[in-house]
Amino acid sequence: MNRIIPLLVATSTILCACGNNKKENNAAEQTVSLREEWFPNASYMGEVMAIHETDSSNGLNLKLIAGSDDVDPVKMVISGTNEFGVAGCERIFAAREKGADLVIIGVVNYINPTCFIARAEKNIKAPKDFEGKRVGVYPGNNTELVYKTLIRKTGVDVSKIKEVQPSFDLASFIADGYDVRPAYIFDETVSLDMKNIPYTIVKPEDYGIRFIGNVYFTTGAMIRKNPALVQAFINTIAQGWQHALRNPAKAAFYLHEFDATIDPKRELLSFQKGMSYFEGENRRILGVSADHWKEMADYLVALKTISKYDLKQTMDTSFIHNFYQRVNP
Repeated sequence: MNRIIPLLVATSTILCACGNNKKENNAAEQTVSLREEWFPNASYMGEVMAIHETDSSNGLNLKLIAGSDDVDPVKMVISGTNEFGVAGCERIFAAREKGADLVIIGVVNYINPTCFIARAEKNIKAPKDFEGKRVGVYPGNNTELVYKTLIRKTGVDVSKIKEVQPSFDLASFIADGYDVRPAYIFDETVSLDMKNIPYTIVKPEDYGIRFIGNVYFTTGAMIRKNPALVQAFINTIAQGWQHALRNPAKAAFYLHEFDATIDPKRELLSFQKGMSYFEGENRRILGVSADHWKEMADYLVALKTISKYDLKQTMDTSFIHNFYQRVNP
């Protein structure tokens, strides 16, 4: 499959990273925007497929806005600058507790892709092996929440761990600046694979931790005033992910069109490595079970990220249900 990519890239039109390469929208299509949380990467695959292949059939002209480190999608949706956003689910729970009228309408990753990696020679294969080691922690990052949950649930003695704040690049990790690095299972691992650096992985889900990752969200006002638009958005995104999972090479081609600075071969490898994280729980794209949501909310209470929650107010799964009723009535 990888041999396809150079040809795809050579024939692609090079576009601005924040652009949206598609035919001029039909006047009947309604333009809506989706604000990402981070820079373009493999986690955009379903969305770039949607802006090329599924939005028009749902009456939309979807504008995908690349994320950055200085623009908060939560604030952009609250302000009405963007109709929809992508962010870590813990951020939506926390924003709601502060009074924000935000509602989760679907998930990007039903399992958070956070894992913990170590150079193979360290022989770190389980959370207990973190004791006596230098462990990277990003304060305030969702990987910190996963780390704290993992440590608590597996009975690791945190007093025996030396926590350090690493840089975001891999150089210090590779140079043995510390022993354990929080990572995304389809990101840093790909970089190490490409450098032929052997490593071990500790995956929280192997220890019964089902932390939910990024989610799609909008405002409660949008749902109340224009449910048909929200349904069209969910249909568009769900179909986009279905297409991307069936044709990763094409999704990588579209991603490179969206942002010419990314390496499409690397992002294709990344997506292929992480496809199961985008399939949805029980392969129901965008979906997570009620029990799983309660488990996630309980984690956030235990971590003191929130003090209480009301799942019925925090999320609306009816649009996902309607999508699957339409596909399989």
